[in-house]
Amino acid sequence: MLRLIDGIFYRGKRSDEYVLRSYHLGNGHKEAVITRQVVWEEQGPATLAELAMWELERVEFEDEKREANRLRAARRAKTQVRRRVKVLGLDALLTLTYRVNQQDLTLCKQHMKEFVRRVRRVLPGFVYVAAFERQKRGAWHVHMAIHRLPQSLPWAGVKVKSYNVIRAVWRSVVGDLGGNIDESRKKRWSKQSSGKLAAYLSKYMLKAFEEGDDWSNRYSGSAGVELPQAVVVRFKAYSMAELVALAYGEVADGPCECMTWLDGYGDTFFLSTEGPPA
Repeated sequence: MLRLIDGIFYRGKRSDEYVLRSYHLGNGHKEAVITRQVVWEEQGPATLAELAMWELERVEFEDEKREANRLRAARRAKTQVRRRVKVLGLDALLTLTYRVNQQDLTLCKQHMKEFVRRVRRVLPGFVYVAAFERQKRGAWHVHMAIHRLPQSLPWAGVKVKSYNVIRAVWRSVVGDLGGNIDESRKKRWSKQSSGKLAAYLSKYMLKAFEEGDDWSNRYSGSAGVELPQAVVVRFKAYSMAELVALAYGEVADGPCECMTWLDGYGDTFFLSTEGPPA
């Protein structure tokens, strides 16, 4: 890895320093990330020929760098969505669809915003994290992580099954476009793991990247959600195996479900745990 700063080349190399970041997200959720650090060593000033070659390579690989930056942004969005679902303790999935082939994302987002406003009339305190997905036919639909709904909600002065109320609210918003709650996903209304729901919803950020869309347009959520800051500890001369043991001790200190991955270079480790809510 090379960097050019003010005409000076710097070469990056893997160091023996790691950073462990742990996140206590509440509702029984914790995460830990271990990353090996890179140190940059000065290689000396670039010659005129090297500067010319650097500029040629910069232009040649500009598209690749832009795609790499977009992928990093999509991954950050995926992390945001996952952690928001966990912090809010959301445990049910609601899917809003159109009967017609509605392909305007801006309109879909306007509809969802109005839907949330109307839902809060019958269910104060309603919170959500949503991802927008395009169906094969091109129509948009909305996946919303929410709290499991009560058995019934007030509607026209009487108590009605919540499923029917939510469907009626969505249909009142979309009007002649025709709206529904995906019947095939009806079972997903039952209570489920926030961790699994977070993983399910966050995957749409990478799907947006693969489809060439701007990730920032593909998710939404309740305002005012504050994500906990990481607890950061630095280590030198530790092996990854030793740090993984420390990470487990930090975020898996009791009965819990775990999800882990290690990158192909052995430089980044991720651990997510889900235990009983505090």
